[in-house]
Amino acid sequence: MARLTLPSLKAILGADLPRIRIMDIGAMEEGRDRYAPLVANGLADVVGFEPRREEFERLSLRSGPYTYLNVALGDGARATLHVTRAPSASSLRRPDSKYIDAFSDMSTKQGAGGFSVEEEIEVDTIRLDDLENVEQPDLIKIDVQGTELDVLLNGPRTVANSVIIECEVEFVPLYEGQPLFGDVQVYLRSKGFVLHKLIDLAGRALRPVRVRPASAPFSQVLWADAVFVRDFSDLMALDDAQLLRAATILHDVYRSYDLARYFLDEHDRRTSTSYAERYDAALSSGQLPPPLFVSVRK
Repeated sequence: MARLTLPSLKAILGADLPRIRIMDIGAMEEGRDRYAPLVANGLADVVGFEPRREEFERLSLRSGPYTYLNVALGDGARATLHVTRAPSASSLRRPDSKYIDAFSDMSTKQGAGGFSVEEEIEVDTIRLDDLENVEQPDLIKIDVQGTELDVLLNGPRTVANSVIIECEVEFVPLYEGQPLFGDVQVYLRSKGFVLHKLIDLAGRALRPVRVRPASAPFSQVLWADAVFVRDFSDLMALDDAQLLRAATILHDVYRSYDLARYFLDEHDRRTSTSYAERYDAALSSGQLPPPLFVSVRK
């Protein structure tokens, strides 16, 4: 029978791989962490940021290689956290009723809709590049409901020295004045990244039409998680360890086997290892798992 899963990259290569530093910005638990395979394989250290005190305290009870900070990242100024009925929709930007209320299964209606603002809390924000005692991340995962670009703009050094960024992006402004996917892509391109893939594409039907599942992009796409990688046309910008870290993340987390091999091949060229050859043997040994590319968020 054809194999439907692949071992971890560490198991395939039979080699010690460098630890991967993960920065989880907007660390609220919403199911299994995408980077969970790296933690399970003993390869990751995670620093998470969560401004809501209740959620921060819950996260702090997790055992494992996790450190959580009760911090809101932004431009360094004081800001208002709009706490919504659905905790995952809380943001430093106010939900935009002009767009949200046009869609089925979404609402800013007070006390009923998930985007309704139940509380406003004044918070001090910290610039990403001003964080102290936090190591430079290899993988940045950011999901802060419309303020992703605000965080990235205030962390140019941190951004430029990472290898992969997973960023929630919107195609329609669900929060007032929020930047959209194109704005994020243009900025990250200027920092040496290219768009690799979109994951968890989600949408809603415009009222009064309703579909199931409600989050299916029936017609209008609203948001997705965009994965950006360091520009593979200029691999000299990465050191040997970064090449291995990028390959590990791409294989274990995103099932991007072709690009993982591309990074391994460059590592072999520099160091005379034979990782790409071992990787080819694993890829040809059975049927590959389906690619993690565009899936519908449930």
